[in-house]
Amino acid sequence: MYNNIRGSKPIGDTTFEGYFKCKLVHGEMFSVIVPDLIYIMDDDKTFSWFQHYSFLPNHLNKFSEEEIFGTINIDIAWGHTLRITISHENHIENFQDHSNLFKCIIKGPKNLLEYSTGKGEIINNKPFIKLYHHTTDEIKELIEKSSYYLGSLWNYQGTKKIQSLCFVYFTSLDSIKQEQDLVQIAMASEGELYLIKDISQEIVPIKVYRENTLNRKASINQLIDSTIIMSNPILMHTQDDLSYVFYERSNPFIYRVALNSEKTLPFKNGIIFRTEDVSTSDHIILGDATTEIGLVAIFDEENTKQIFKIEPFYNSKTNILKFWFDNTNRDLYTEKKITKPKF
Repeated sequence: MYNNIRGSKPIGDTTFEGYFKCKLVHGEMFSVIVPDLIYIMDDDKTFSWFQHYSFLPNHLNKFSEEEIFGTINIDIAWGHTLRITISHENHIENFQDHSNLFKCIIKGPKNLLEYSTGKGEIINNKPFIKLYHHTTDEIKELIEKSSYYLGSLWNYQGTKKIQSLCFVYFTSLDSIKQEQDLVQIAMASEGELYLIKDISQEIVPIKVYRENTLNRKASINQLIDSTIIMSNPILMHTQDDLSYVFYERSNPFIYRVALNSEKTLPFKNGIIFRTEDVSTSDHIILGDATTEIGLVAIFDEENTKQIFKIEPFYNSKTNILKFWFDNTNRDLYTEKKITKPKF
């Protein structure tokens, strides 16, 4: 079940202990914390996780070298917004995808767990989340017999092939039954979707992969290491009165694992682990939702004017909060080298 209403309800007054996986990214002249995963433990091993849709810029405070706090408001399902508070003291680990994991305080509705997206498990001290791959009966049989996925060369839009990488696509939707389900995974029976520019409200049609729900009737569900899932492109929205901006995670029902070209993604006993063929991205596509090229960029991926560069934290002893205040007023964008995919 899904719902596209965002942030229509006030933040609830119930507090939960949870976990927050996130990245620090840099744009030209600014930086922002990008959410990756929010979850609450059900027991010592399993957890409930929450798919996020949009979020506001973070607020950070430093009172001493050990007392550093951050707050970020994040929209989840059915119009609810969570207020996530993290601290330097409760930083747990930095993962190979350069994300930080914090124990956090979550403020939200009393019945928050009713709005969880799915289940996950802690395996080897990493959060694994259950996702789905929908295909035909014939392809499902081939995948299960081989115990691996072949990577796809197609971009999000399904209109361009990438030479340097391939991708395995998953979704949090447990089935594909109707046209709107296809739209959530960037497909359409007519091969076209419609986007809306901020402020002007101009309609922008784009071509996408033409598909029928009949070709997505067979499903495979597996636990996937969350540190191998790429960050989705991000849309920067401007409020109609220009009073503030907020960020949207594009195509939130799509979860993608990048592999080196012509490689495969194996699984065993329903679990997908990191392998040496997994490619870790060093940047995130950023689209300005007031422009046509910005809207199209999150699907096209090649022709984008803006990107976020990911701050590398793997094997580092610091964390996002401490790093932020240790590097105040520094240009962390210009000299940071990245590798863009070849189309």
